[in-house]
Amino acid sequence: MGKITEGSLEWYRAVLNQIISSDMTIYQNQKDCLDLLLNMNIDLPFNKNQEARKMAMKVSQYSHNIAEKCAALTGSGDFDDIYWQYLLLEAQNYQVDSGLLYLEKNRIPKERFYEPRRNVFMQHNIIGSLQDLMDDKLDIFALSVPPGCGKSTLEDFFLSLVGGWFPNDFNLSSAHSSILTRSLYDGVLEIINDPVEYTWSEIFPNIDLSKKTSNAKETTVNLERNGRFKTWTFRSIDGSLTGATRCNRFLTADDLVSGIEEALNKNRLDTLWTKVVNDLRSRRLDGCKEFYIATRWSVHDPIGKLQQLYEGNPRARFIAIPALTDDGKSNFLFTVNGFSEKYFNDAKESMDEISFNCLYQQKPVEREGLLLPPDKLKRFFFDREDVPDGCTDEYVVMPKREPDAIWAVCDTKDKGTDFESLPIAYQYGDKFFIPDVVFDDSTDYDILDKKTADILIKHNPHMIRFESNNVGGRVAHNIQKLIDGKCRAKIEPRFTQSNKETKILVNSNYIINNFYFLHQSQYKPKSDYGLFMANVTTYTTRAKVPHDDGPDSLAMMSEYVQNPLGGTATATQNPLWGRR
Repeated sequence: MGKITEGSLEWYRAVLNQIISSDMTIYQNQKDCLDLLLNMNIDLPFNKNQEARKMAMKVSQYSHNIAEKCAALTGSGDFDDIYWQYLLLEAQNYQVDSGLLYLEKNRIPKERFYEPRRNVFMQHNIIGSLQDLMDDKLDIFALSVPPGCGKSTLEDFFLSLVGGWFPNDFNLSSAHSSILTRSLYDGVLEIINDPVEYTWSEIFPNIDLSKKTSNAKETTVNLERNGRFKTWTFRSIDGSLTGATRCNRFLTADDLVSGIEEALNKNRLDTLWTKVVNDLRSRRLDGCKEFYIATRWSVHDPIGKLQQLYEGNPRARFIAIPALTDDGKSNFLFTVNGFSEKYFNDAKESMDEISFNCLYQQKPVEREGLLLPPDKLKRFFFDREDVPDGCTDEYVVMPKREPDAIWAVCDTKDKGTDFESLPIAYQYGDKFFIPDVVFDDSTDYDILDKKTADILIKHNPHMIRFESNNVGGRVAHNIQKLIDGKCRAKIEPRFTQSNKETKILVNSNYIINNFYFLHQSQYKPKSDYGLFMANVTTYTTRAKVPHDDGPDSLAMMSEYVQNPLGGTATATQNPLWGRR
């Protein structure tokens, strides 16, 4: 080793490198590595030497991964035992993933909370974000997931570890109600008090639980220190926080918005934010970390406010995980008690699109600013036979006679995540039925052009208008070549100069009063029509929306059918005025 002093960080680094460079599938090498790490923790205590801990944890995690594979391949009890010994070392040294796994070491695998959900939590960087809070890489982490996906239980597990790691520090947890905070309080107590189900005392053997004090009335738990502020305090956002506690380690909040009624009331959300700022966040001491978990109801909810406040700040992270991916796959297929696509789609069928988007897709929408809410739009069926039994919605049946005219407009896809939106409208007097649409964000423009041409050939409209801004002229030219001789109308490219938001706003009443859309039972949520309707019915004037292609194309249609020639009226003086 030359001049390297035995027992120094450099010495341990050299010896550990030598060991892990050897064959770590040999049990003796695994044991030598673990023994060296345990000795290193004596010579260079990891709770005081951050550099030593960082290196040791990296080696331990590398080694335990190999031990786990060897145990699975060989069935060796020795490899399994040493795998858990590595995890214990990591769990005692602020490693979130290892701590969560080790807490349930003695539980029957199918009854464990964390292990069946681990891959999903890791995939979406939930555990990595909690670790970044522990490693002082983040100050704020906000997580939004659908109901029932384990966010509150994860908070309990995490808080139990935080208290064990820092028994003399103090943490504050809040929620919208005392019932929920009591549930969190009970959850933490269960973890630290139950030695059969959980290994909390094994991870933290130096904490004497006989000295623990808990107060069910005040929902507080205290471990080692005898002071005014407790290891854990659980208090609802409406409960009295003044003088109750400070938090120097963690402030956590679970679902501060009580539900849809509060979410729909902007004044109540403003009042809630005042409470968060004045009553909750004011409890923080310097260096305190924040962890928020919630369903995203509104851009004005606490997480929305925090996003605005910390926009662009690398020490604040906001993760929102929808129930379903863009291609309709479940994001929460846990290995035990997971949620399938069918489960989420059944939920979607039983509730309105906006509630589903908020509660399950984590897409906050401002209902008071919706221009085209689903309950205001007129709906239709093609035939009376299509009407489901028990349907109580107001609807009409599309006339059987030839339409007065068939119209098509296209808001062409520009680039990136824009959608190409092309509704077809059948006119009967002053009523316009929308039986079909293209609504697609595909970047394979050849396929998209063919899809657009196919819908025009299928419906053979009398009038066709394409937006010609940016790439629209090219698209119109390409589509015209595909439909020549197969469609009676020529495409009229039209450059639009009006402000898009204004155009949508001024045409919204005409759309509500004169346009008829397919009944919800007549299309699938992930079809072009379903995506189109979701985009239309969630367009709001009160918040920035990522896509407005659906309502923009309807506004184009509204202008087109009212003024096909596209002329504008200009006020002039009557030349005969004064000659009478």
